[in-house]
Amino acid sequence: MPRCDVNSQPDVTIIIPVMDKLALTRACLASLENAPCQAIWELVVIDNGSTDGSGQWLRERESGGELTLLSPGENLGFAAACNAGAVRANGRHLMFLNNDTEVTPGWLDPLVSTLDRDPRVAAAGSKLLYPDGTIQHGGVALIEATRGPVTILEGLHLAHHKPADFAGANRPQRLQACSAACLLVRRSVFEEMDGFDTAYWNGNEDVDLCLRVGRAGGWIVYRPESVVVHHESQSGPERWAKVSENVKLLNERWLGRVTADFKRGAEGTVTATAAGKIALYTSPVVHLAEDAQADTVTVIVLTWNALEYTRLCADSLLRHTDPRHELMFVDNGSQPDTLDYLANLERAYPQVTVLYNGSNLGFAGGNNRGIAAARCEHVCLLNSDTVVCEGWLDRLTAPLADQGVGMVGPVTNSITGDQKLPAVGYDDRTLCGLEDYAARLTAEKAGQTAPALWVVGFCLLLRRELVERIGGLDEGFGQGNYEDTDYCLRAFLAGWRAVVARDCFIHHFGSRSFVAAGVDYGKQIDAKWQVFRRKWNLPPDARQNGQIDLERLMTEGFVPVLHAEQLPADQRARNLPLPAWQVGSSLDHAEALFAVGRLAEADRALRAVLRDHPAHPRAASDLACALWQRDPQRGLEEAVALLEGVLDTDPENTDASHNLDQMRAATCGSS
Repeated sequence: MPRCDVNSQPDVTIIIPVMDKLALTRACLASLENAPCQAIWELVVIDNGSTDGSGQWLRERESGGELTLLSPGENLGFAAACNAGAVRANGRHLMFLNNDTEVTPGWLDPLVSTLDRDPRVAAAGSKLLYPDGTIQHGGVALIEATRGPVTILEGLHLAHHKPADFAGANRPQRLQACSAACLLVRRSVFEEMDGFDTAYWNGNEDVDLCLRVGRAGGWIVYRPESVVVHHESQSGPERWAKVSENVKLLNERWLGRVTADFKRGAEGTVTATAAGKIALYTSPVVHLAEDAQADTVTVIVLTWNALEYTRLCADSLLRHTDPRHELMFVDNGSQPDTLDYLANLERAYPQVTVLYNGSNLGFAGGNNRGIAAARCEHVCLLNSDTVVCEGWLDRLTAPLADQGVGMVGPVTNSITGDQKLPAVGYDDRTLCGLEDYAARLTAEKAGQTAPALWVVGFCLLLRRELVERIGGLDEGFGQGNYEDTDYCLRAFLAGWRAVVARDCFIHHFGSRSFVAAGVDYGKQIDAKWQVFRRKWNLPPDARQNGQIDLERLMTEGFVPVLHAEQLPADQRARNLPLPAWQVGSSLDHAEALFAVGRLAEADRALRAVLRDHPAHPRAASDLACALWQRDPQRGLEEAVALLEGVLDTDPENTDASHNLDQMRAATCGSS
């Protein structure tokens, strides 16, 4: 529950075709009643000519207001029956559910939340388990199988017969298809596709629908947090009546028109294809304004004094950037000469926007304000001590044609890492010969990119979808350094790739704002490394030996309460709260971190939960324990306040009372 009543509009219409198997239908409907969820649903059942008493039992349920029953008097098959149910639906979304399934508590909310938060998602499927607890369906991959002289396109259930806790089946993923044994589809998309294709008979109509949705640009997402037990293929001999015809039809429609995820050779060996479509999925954490013109970029230049270099940067941008792009200067509390220059620039050029912070918000804070206010599709963070050349932004954005690329950086004369060229053919002090050198490099390296784990923030192009899914820079890094490395790692864990555009050269003077302010850059780097190290639970010598334990980080994956960052409040950016269904698993994760002594990460996760759910007693009590454990003296005051707040609301909360007694006893004992 909750079931829809006469006074409410359902979020979801659950559509269940049945043919006989009354015991399974009873169990399925009972599981719906006993599985709590927040989404409001209604139920439509299509009786495909049952002869075992199912019709009478369903009519009784309809009389009691539990469901809407359609009785066509014949077996329409799965596709036509589901289409008929969709016509009678009142929900915003359509849930196609087999009658040989039993749902588990919380099964529906992850699916509904995915569609509601992410307009790109057209359909979302569940993790399906056999009654013995092993996996029946962890999403569907497309496989081209060679059988003698013939190649056949098939759907392959991922993680089949693996244990339920198999790591590969417990990450949200973008796939080309999911099983319609339990599939939530956006109603508007289903209608646009004209429903399931009735040329299929009880097989492959779900794969076909997903492929049509994907061809139209919709995403298919697998959500393992939604768990459903599937007895599988219990609908009788009709299920297998036209298997060969269904396979033949799928291949006539799609072989050669879609990219397979895997290939199986004649000898049985299965290999992944380079162009496979399986990718990690993260839900949006921020909603950006939807009026941005396609293929445009807001270039965000953070300024903090050093006017000489800001002038050079601005002059090069105005000469070499198409005015359809936005040039945004975000000032971090500069002196009046810089402020006057920026004000004059904004008056003179319509593509220029200036934001004044009034104080130094740091690299992350300043850029986050720019990202939140950006008017274009993508954003490019550009240091004010850079000089760009002809065609720079076209070359920087070209790699975004690959939908898996989330970040792009250029090559340069002065930076750490692989983006720095060993030598440059111009005077990097006077810039004499820069334009000619950049043009030669562009011609020599045209279209070339190189994969990268880290792209340095002196010039960092960010895809819009990436920002929506992991948020802004981490402002915990303060004035600057390592927030770009942190962002790259977060993006990598969320399934995005970074590349260096080898044909895009940007001159970089290097740390001019820090130099102008007299900041000890070496000390700054050392301090921010410690922030980065603690955040990611890295060993003290990781900076020296380069070992950051990527395997562990990838296994743990992208965790929203640890790795997503909010943007500043702005009319063009709206932060999305942590969904209520995700609170429990987030607290489980935080408590697991606490149990192994990773207290800083537990603290971070718990604060993220309380930010969006401030009255949550378990989160508050857990955070109090983490604070006290980390530092019994400095953390005590906040810990006590948290627990007292829980007890003010719920005086009978035994966990909070026990923890508070423990802290007071320990404090008295040490005084």
